[in-house]
Amino acid sequence: MEMNKQSRGQFLKTLGLSSKALMAFYCIGAVSACSSEEETVSPGNTNTGNTGNTSSGLTGTTTGASIDYTIDLKNASYSKLTTAGEFVIIGDTLVANANGTYIAVSKSCTHQGTTLAFRKAEGDLWCSNHGSEFKTDGTVEKAPATTALKTYKTTFNAAASTLKIG
Repeated sequence: MEMNKQSRGQFLKTLGLSSKALMAFYCIGAVSACSSEEETVSPGNTNTGNTGNTSSGLTGTTTGASIDYTIDLKNASYSKLTTAGEFVIIGDTLVANANGTYIAVSKSCTHQGTTLAFRKAEGDLWCSNHGSEFKTDGTVEKAPATTALKTYKTTFNAAASTLKIG
């Protein structure tokens, strides 16, 4: 009997583990491959924790109750935010260029915590798990979610090409 071979990532995905859990397993398996630098994950960048490292293009607090950080939009990790319809996941937030207006909301669907995505064509936030939809102001557009997303103030500094969240 011949067995099908899967990569570790494929196997873990079949178990239904989240991308953060997958990264933890990858780090355990290859400790030297993990660094203290922020990691980039598609479809949006995922940066977590607190950082003072300006070379990463991000300074401030990106998780917890006191979200307050600044993004350098000239940094390669975040430059795609200068394009309408693009988004990144940073810590506990989703930051998007909603057709020329920057928005920042909590990254997790209020229904069951799935990480959201910004949909350019629809101009809204969408949960791939059960199909909840949210307007860019965080209000629920389509159930099963019933609670609005937490929103964060965004301040764009065109001269410095930075975006402050919080």
